[in-house]
Amino acid sequence: MEKKYHFTKEHTLAIKGIAVCFLLSYHCFSREFRLSGVDVQFWPLSKELAMQISYSMVICVGMFAFLSAYGLTLSMKKRFPEYVFSADEAFSYVVERYMKLFFMFLLPFLFCQIVTEILDVSRYEGGRMTKLVCMLMDVLGISNIFGTKMLVDTWWYLSLVVLITVFMPVCMILYRRLGWLLIPMGLFVGNYFLDMDLNLDKWMFTIPIAICFADRNVLERMKAWKIVPGQILNKIIKFLFLTCVLVLAGRLRESEWGIQHLKFLMNGVMPVLFIWWCYEFVIDIPGLKQILQFLGKHSAVIFYVHTFVRGLWLKQLTYSFRYAILIWLFLLAVSLGISIFLNFVAKVIRYDQITKYLEKLVLKKLQNFNKS
Repeated sequence: MEKKYHFTKEHTLAIKGIAVCFLLSYHCFSREFRLSGVDVQFWPLSKELAMQISYSMVICVGMFAFLSAYGLTLSMKKRFPEYVFSADEAFSYVVERYMKLFFMFLLPFLFCQIVTEILDVSRYEGGRMTKLVCMLMDVLGISNIFGTKMLVDTWWYLSLVVLITVFMPVCMILYRRLGWLLIPMGLFVGNYFLDMDLNLDKWMFTIPIAICFADRNVLERMKAWKIVPGQILNKIIKFLFLTCVLVLAGRLRESEWGIQHLKFLMNGVMPVLFIWWCYEFVIDIPGLKQILQFLGKHSAVIFYVHTFVRGLWLKQLTYSFRYAILIWLFLLAVSLGISIFLNFVAKVIRYDQITKYLEKLVLKKLQNFNKS
């Protein structure tokens, strides 16, 4: 009997755990200016090779974007099985998802603002009113959309998630009509109308891929795919095949020709290929699976705060360890510790209960408004 696979929430958490590990490496070691003038030791790798690997880990952004769109597609499919909905229903859905994103970010945002003000390392510029506007745009997750100053530049990703959330109903309407043709249409639009130098644009191709994959269970089908009879032999051949494809795709993506002609395509394909590879060979390993899921559970807060730790609050201390693995472990430990602390604070003040009440209140008011 053929085994059935399901890409579950636990798998999503594990992938997020891998992605956030990549994120820390990319921000710490991908470029010389990120080393803060320290002669970082990358033993047993050479500095050049280690930095090249760290730079390639930027695909973590595409991995997060893919998982966001994947999850939103499944949630819409659950609520609207045929992807048929009214404008009011679509608006209510977007508001609901946006509030979840807002409240997930609010507590870390307040923590970062308070610590940054105490240490007097705020990056906001201008007068009081200008700073208040920047703070408001930051907490709403739309700073990068409107070009206002961010407290840290890595918060640009929130604007991408906001855009994905807001335009998801439109994407689902297009998908209902086009099916898998949404992927080549997305590729055409990206190549001719988006700016590959803008963070908000360069990872957009993961969105149509995620929608098709989520609706058609493509990840599960790829994991169930048998090249040859025999589970062990099939696994070995798939490992060799997928690993070679990943390496070749990575080389192509970073080549001069690939950057000039295939950047948008590869920014969508590479994260998905790597997610497939992890789903096949990594995230079900006992022990490692639990660790990755734990990191995935805290990945959002680690993302929100890690740049403050390495760039503003504890910059000298972070790079004082000199060895890359120690720097990485210190940054992970501090960021994870902050996440655990904020979880504790949230439980003490009953943050989840308060935010759920506010969400229901807003949605109820919205429903009443739509009826009137």
